Amino acid sequence: MSSLRTPRSFLLTGLLGAALLAGCQGQEPGRQPNATVAAGQVLAPGQALYEQNCTPCHGSDDKRGLNGAHDLTKSNLNQAGRVYMVTNGLGNMPGFKNQLSPEQIEQVTAYSLSLK
Repeated sequence: MSSLRTPRSFLLTGLLGAALLAGCQGQEPGRQPNATVAAGQVLAPGQALYEQNCTPCHGSDDKRGLNGAHDLTKSNLNQAGRVYMVTNGLGNMPGFKNQLSPEQIEQVTAYSLSLK
């Protein structure tokens, strides 16, 4: 048996190494990431923006509110669709591109998806 490695084994070794490295970046040795804390930290800015800009019509739980606002818990729009709607508006819903930054729009739509 030859001790030379095949190109396939180099590829597999490289992919495994990259996956391990990506999974460990930014972690203290021996510590596992806390997904709940991470999700909460990501959603907190979106929640504040949602409460300020969206609850007047959609309500605090994303269910149908005033002015014919849709029940977002039943919406089949994904993140990209919601970003488009919040940015540009449609029908009675105003667009928020002049009030919120693109980052804020991403945050508020991510939060709205968490209410399902």
